[in-house]
Amino acid sequence: LSGTAAIFFAATNALKLVPYFALGQFDTANLTASAVLMPLAPLSTIAGAWLVRRMRPETFYPFTYATVAVVALKLLWDGIAGLM
Repeated sequence: LSGTAAIFFAATNALKLVPYFALGQFDTANLTASAVLMPLAPLSTIAGAWLVRRMRPETFYPFTYATVAVVALKLLWDGIAGLM
Protein backbone atom coordinates (compact mmCIF):
# COMPACT_ATOMS: atom_id res chain seq x y z
CA LEU A 1 0.00 0.00 0.00
CA SER A 2 2.75 2.49 0.83
CA GLY A 3 4.47 1.77 -2.50
CA THR A 4 1.23 2.49 -4.33
CA ALA A 5 0.77 5.70 -2.34
CA ALA A 6 4.32 6.78 -3.18
CA ILE A 7 3.71 6.20 -6.90
CA PHE A 8 0.40 8.08 -6.71
CA PHE A 9 1.98 11.10 -5.02
CA ALA A 10 4.95 11.06 -7.41
CA ALA A 11 2.57 11.09 -10.39
CA THR A 12 0.48 13.85 -8.83
CA ASN A 13 3.55 15.97 -8.20
CA ALA A 14 4.78 15.37 -11.76
CA LEU A 15 1.44 16.61 -13.10
CA LYS A 16 1.76 19.79 -11.03
CA LEU A 17 4.95 20.75 -12.88
CA VAL A 18 3.07 22.06 -15.94
CA PRO A 19 0.90 24.58 -14.05
CA TYR A 20 3.87 25.62 -11.90
CA PHE A 21 5.86 26.40 -15.05
CA ALA A 22 2.86 28.26 -16.51
CA LEU A 23 2.52 30.36 -13.35
CA GLY A 24 6.23 31.20 -13.32
CA GLN A 25 6.89 29.47 -10.00
CA PHE A 26 10.23 28.07 -11.12
CA ASP A 27 12.32 31.19 -10.67
CA THR A 28 15.89 31.38 -9.43
CA ALA A 29 14.90 32.06 -5.82
CA ASN A 30 12.62 29.00 -5.58
CA LEU A 31 15.10 26.71 -7.31
CA THR A 32 17.94 27.95 -5.08
CA ALA A 33 15.87 27.37 -1.94
CA SER A 34 15.02 23.86 -3.16
CA ALA A 35 18.67 23.07 -3.84
CA VAL A 36 19.74 24.36 -0.42
CA LEU A 37 17.02 22.38 1.40
CA MET A 38 17.40 19.16 -0.62
CA PRO A 39 20.17 17.67 1.59
CA LEU A 40 17.79 17.91 4.55
CA ALA A 41 15.25 15.57 2.92
CA PRO A 42 17.08 12.28 3.65
CA LEU A 43 18.02 13.46 7.14
CA SER A 44 14.41 14.41 7.86
CA THR A 45 13.20 11.05 6.58
CA ILE A 46 15.63 9.19 8.83
CA ALA A 47 14.68 11.37 11.81
CA GLY A 48 10.98 10.79 11.14
CA ALA A 49 11.43 7.02 10.90
CA TRP A 50 13.41 7.06 14.15
CA LEU A 51 10.68 9.09 15.85
CA VAL A 52 7.90 6.78 14.65
CA ARG A 53 9.74 3.72 15.99
CA ARG A 54 10.38 5.36 19.37
CA MET A 55 6.98 6.95 20.07
CA ARG A 56 4.00 5.06 21.39
CA PRO A 57 0.92 5.36 19.14
CA GLU A 58 -0.96 7.04 22.01
CA THR A 59 1.61 9.84 21.84
CA PHE A 60 2.41 9.82 18.12
CA TYR A 61 -1.10 10.29 16.71
CA PRO A 62 -2.13 13.25 18.89
CA PHE A 63 1.28 14.84 18.21
CA THR A 64 0.79 14.36 14.46
CA TYR A 65 -2.78 15.70 14.50
CA ALA A 66 -1.74 18.75 16.50
CA THR A 67 1.14 19.46 14.12
CA VAL A 68 -1.13 19.16 11.07
CA ALA A 69 -3.69 21.44 12.73
CA VAL A 70 -1.04 24.11 13.38
CA VAL A 71 0.16 23.93 9.77
CA ALA A 72 -3.45 24.13 8.51
CA LEU A 73 -4.13 27.21 10.62
CA LYS A 74 -0.95 28.85 9.30
CA LEU A 75 -1.97 28.13 5.69
CA LEU A 76 -5.46 29.52 6.33
CA TRP A 77 -3.98 32.62 7.96
CA ASP A 78 -1.66 33.21 5.00
CA GLY A 79 -4.48 32.61 2.50
CA ILE A 80 -6.88 34.99 4.22
CA ALA A 81 -4.16 37.61 4.63
CA GLY A 82 -3.41 37.31 0.91
CA LEU A 83 -7.04 38.08 0.06
CA MET A 84 -7.10 41.30 2.08
